[in-house]
Amino acid sequence: MNRIRLYLHRLFRRPALTGPMRLYIRRIPTGAGLDLEEYFVHVIETIADDSDLLDLFMEIVEDRGISRGHDGWEPEKLLMERLAEAVGHEIPVRGKTLLRLADRLHRAAVLAAPVSAVPAQREAGAA
Repeated sequence: MNRIRLYLHRLFRRPALTGPMRLYIRRIPTGAGLDLEEYFVHVIETIADDSDLLDLFMEIVEDRGISRGHDGWEPEKLLMERLAEAVGHEIPVRGKTLLRLADRLHRAAVLAAPVSAVPAQREAGAA
């Protein structure tokens, strides 16, 4: 069901960003959802197409599989940093595109339904 909503959203809405990667914004009752699927696909394809990055990813998988319990030391964090640096972890947004994105996010924030407050219960003995 969520997948169908996502497709309908993409059919009838313009992307907030069109380049270098499309970014969609979908209003939800409490704010906005950012659709970063195109970036996610880019990351997976980059890892799959580069044997060094794939080896690094497999090393992370092995480290996570071997770990027993959490002792505070997470050796895969260093590997994750190397992988993120190689693949990239930012989508550049510049100029007028940045202003359009800010406007779309602002409109989503303004139009978001406010969360209704639950009235405080009266204390026993209060009038």
